[in-house]
Amino acid sequence: MINILLTIICIVLCADFWRRGGDGSPIFRKIGVPSVIALTKFFMTGFNPLLILYMPLLWAMIQVFSYGLGSPIHDFWEWVFKKGEAGDSYIVEWCTRATCGFLWSLPGAIFAIVSGYWLTFVFYTIFLTLANGFIGAGVEDVEISERLVGGSVALSVLI
Repeated sequence: MINILLTIICIVLCADFWRRGGDGSPIFRKIGVPSVIALTKFFMTGFNPLLILYMPLLWAMIQVFSYGLGSPIHDFWEWVFKKGEAGDSYIVEWCTRATCGFLWSLPGAIFAIVSGYWLTFVFYTIFLTLANGFIGAGVEDVEISERLVGGSVALSVLI
């Protein structure tokens, strides 16, 4: 029962922190989200110190791989589709966000190493890739979009 409560709190906090990060306080997204997820998993699974590695790994992925118009990932998809420089191409935006979702899911491998739930990790990776693509490219309300993405990233705690 306590793990269900911790999972819900983690998802709600990460949704809020992701939004705050997009609202001018980047420390919430870059440090807060990875910390909340890693610490939640740490407390849920018997205090294995290896789980703390999730924090710097997710931080690095968020730091290095972003979806902004000037990001290398966005530039790559613009080059592939020969359009979308102004953020006005659904397919470029979807692919950019999906790529970020995939890359952001990879630190979850730490949880799979500890738990042995590799199939859950694979499902999470597929989910975050698709969810981030559809949310980022399809949900126009920024607040809702960012909260959904933050909650989706936090689902790694289920691995």
